[in-house]
Amino acid sequence: MPGAPTGFVGRLSAERPLLASGVMALGLAVLCVLGARKYPGVLSSELILNFLTAAGLIVCAPMALAALTPQRPVLRILFLGLMVVLCGLLLSAVFGGLSAPLPFTAPKAAAGAAVGLFAFFAALAPLTRSTLRLGGVGPIAAATGVAGGIGYLALDNLLSSPFSGAASAIAMTAGVCVGAGVGADYARHFARGLTPQTAAASAGHMAIAPAAFSVLAAAAWMVVVTFKANYGMIGWRDLVGAGAEVLLASASALVFATAALALIRPSEQAAVEENRRRQRFADSWRPFRRRLPAATASAATAIAGVLVVVALFEVGLAESVSLGVFLTLILIASGLAFVSVRTSILITALLFISTVFAGYVYAVFAMTPPPMAERFAALTLSAIAFSQLTVSWRNAGDIWRNARDIAQNAMCDGLRRFAVAFGAGGAAMVAAAYAFSWEAGISAAAYFAIVAGIGLFLAPFLMVALSAQFQRY
Repeated sequence: MPGAPTGFVGRLSAERPLLASGVMALGLAVLCVLGARKYPGVLSSELILNFLTAAGLIVCAPMALAALTPQRPVLRILFLGLMVVLCGLLLSAVFGGLSAPLPFTAPKAAAGAAVGLFAFFAALAPLTRSTLRLGGVGPIAAATGVAGGIGYLALDNLLSSPFSGAASAIAMTAGVCVGAGVGADYARHFARGLTPQTAAASAGHMAIAPAAFSVLAAAAWMVVVTFKANYGMIGWRDLVGAGAEVLLASASALVFATAALALIRPSEQAAVEENRRRQRFADSWRPFRRRLPAATASAATAIAGVLVVVALFEVGLAESVSLGVFLTLILIASGLAFVSVRTSILITALLFISTVFAGYVYAVFAMTPPPMAERFAALTLSAIAFSQLTVSWRNAGDIWRNARDIAQNAMCDGLRRFAVAFGAGGAAMVAAAYAFSWEAGISAAAYFAIVAGIGLFLAPFLMVALSAQFQRY
């Protein structure tokens, strides 16, 4: 791939890594200092510290530990055994199973989320290990970007906004996804023969579209929830604040992850691991591929459509007008960010179908859904997670022509990105709930997990069905 595009941002971050990362770090530090000076005390500096601590312990540390999982079977068994003991001791201390308590206060939900995130990525180590290693700077950079965003919110008197916690969770997830995307694209380009610096520059360039979509999705969320909360008036200051926070987190992850890869320059083992991962995925996907021709996928999609209609008649759809506006904005945002009609259709279709089915699940099991603002925040995170799958589907459609080939290569590249978004999204909501005292954050994380899980199950069927209908749109 000698002609892989690099772009200005990718080249700057890869060719001048110290300059780009230094300027970004300086800007974030200035925002944090200015915000802390304007609002001294708990509303700024302590809030920034609380979020950095929560994000570091709940999101960054479990992902870093999962990235360290050895490849050799004996070492992997020893490492996982040690982690099982440590996690068991932590959970026992937090939930009162040990007589000797911890020297610090650890909320049960936060401890459970951290242990669960590590277990999730450790179980998916063959799929996500190389991505977590190459994009390991991403979560730390995303947390730093959110800290700068909190400083911006303090400067604009938005820390007391009821949406600040959800906006920080969305920003953290978007930044982690951007960092993971840089690592995934670097491995793919490096395995195909690009030099380390060119692979890093191209990976940074390709991360711009997902970052732009995350910013636009956050803006769409803020349009809907502020219009509802303000009785017909859009909260423009809240919208700009949320967009700025997501932009800072995404840009920070993009610059720092690209610069780190350009400086460290991983060995040829990274290319070997990427080729092995693709081969393992192809072997495991082959039985599913044989059972999913285009006709079967189209029939499954039609059945899903019928079930959506049945679910709508059974339980209805809460805030249908707001959801319609939100889906329309997501359709426009994905079309603008990814410059692809079929990509925007797939994201919107997955989001709509998953939302309807999630509402049916909540109604059947008599569960109380989260409030409107938190529910749409979870839908925003779901849209970001679905975009990790669909951007891979768009790229695969530029190379392959058979519908099943497109879906296989899209899932091979996109499933690891989705896994990072899925795990980091739920953990980021728990971290924001702890840092911002956001009461509905845990229920919003559960709603996000249900919606995203349903969308993941439906994605291969819709990919094959739409690939058989659309070509290069």
